[in-house]
Amino acid sequence: MKKDLQYKAAVYYVIIFYTLFFYKLYNGLLLCQMQPLFLFVRDDIFSYLFIQTHLPQWLLLHPQYYIVFDGAFYLVPLIFLYVIIWKRRALPVAASVMLLINWMYIQCYTLYPTNSVTLYIAWLIFPVVFLVKDQKLFYLLFQGIRYFFLYFFFSAAIWKIVNGGVFNPLQMSGILLDQHKEMLASTSHWWMKSLIAWLIANSTLSYALYVAVTCMELMFSIGFFTRKYDYLLAGIYIVFLLADHLIMRIPYYETLPFLLTIYLKEVNVSGSTA
Repeated sequence: MKKDLQYKAAVYYVIIFYTLFFYKLYNGLLLCQMQPLFLFVRDDIFSYLFIQTHLPQWLLLHPQYYIVFDGAFYLVPLIFLYVIIWKRRALPVAASVMLLINWMYIQCYTLYPTNSVTLYIAWLIFPVVFLVKDQKLFYLLFQGIRYFFLYFFFSAAIWKIVNGGVFNPLQMSGILLDQHKEMLASTSHWWMKSLIAWLIANSTLSYALYVAVTCMELMFSIGFFTRKYDYLLAGIYIVFLLADHLIMRIPYYETLPFLLTIYLKEVNVSGSTA
């Protein structure tokens, strides 16, 4: 069994996938647990074309099949893992099936008012790197995903700068107020509610957090020029995930597969560090 970069990436990919499965199962976030009742149509060409298949509409009318969709999405990676370990020659076929199932499931999942499709972008594009058996081509695709990940964060900082948010001392307070307005309007007593209310009231501190996040995102530009600080970027990324969940109540954990592109290092086919 050849434990090369492709093997390591595949195994870690599956580990992350099932770790998040148990997280979603515990929090009632599977399709069959949420039982969505209506569509939320996004304004993009992929969503428009997918809706033309009438699959999301059909699934709403037949909710008994939610568990079938969950089952397909969460069982295919087991087949993929078997292939990567024992039947490497069939890897392109297994990866193609996984990519197709991922697109169908995530399109349905995010067309229902559950979460933004942006959170699931890793599951939509990461299987592409496993479509090839050639190690040189795999390495190029793997690096392509890495640069996409760096751009994913770096562009967020540029967006904050271009739109002037980083120059507005009340920006973060306003974001927190909009993000948590339902919670703040409730009469329940919760430590999270107290924390958010305190951050909104202390606009200087919340603004400092906003600037700090912008600087963290800008640091991802380093990765375009060197891999020397990849472990630092990995640490920043983990801090970002935890802070975003704590302060914004947005679980970005579905982007974790991208972490593999800066965490895994190996001598590639050209002799340089991957």
